[in-house]
Amino acid sequence: MRDLDALPFPARDLVDIERYRSAWKSAHGFFSLNLVASRGCPYRCNWCAKPIYGDSFHLRSAERVAEEMKQLKENFGADHLWFADDIFALKARWAQELAGAVAQRNARIPFKVQARVDLMTPETVAALRRAGCEEIWMGVESGSQKILNAMDKGTRVEQIPAARQILKGHGIYTGYFLQFGYPGETWKDIQKTIDLV
Repeated sequence: MRDLDALPFPARDLVDIERYRSAWKSAHGFFSLNLVASRGCPYRCNWCAKPIYGDSFHLRSAERVAEEMKQLKENFGADHLWFADDIFALKARWAQELAGAVAQRNARIPFKVQARVDLMTPETVAALRRAGCEEIWMGVESGSQKILNAMDKGTRVEQIPAARQILKGHGIYTGYFLQFGYPGETWKDIQKTIDLV
């Protein structure tokens, strides 16, 4: 499906939200709900299964996403949101549009996402922060360029600390997804990842 805006919001009224809220609050001290802004990922990391949406990437409009954020904040009392997208902020202009749409609707609520180091430009990160982003988990994978190349990751080691600094400068917490044991990885490669972290 290409036009994701044609889909209705999830039927959350069919979920026992109070039970869900209670479980979240007892475990984490706040109530978080999930949503998605996009489907798929166009990158070709050779270890990734991409079992559901494949290589195609389709994005909801920033306005629809902001509207759903507002609904989750006002109608369901969410304290936090977790975007379950495979990749977030792939399009820099969309991130700017989201920040504007969120501000226009008073829909700002803390959220976390998954993204790539090469997407974390100062402009994109500033827009995400304005929209409410507080935490970004990046697919770092390795501190060894040899391993990143073997993975067909399409990123460079030096982009990792650069992205981290940009996020830190905007007060966004950073998490790294890492892999160990990739075919051909040596102790020297592992040590590079440890040193990076």
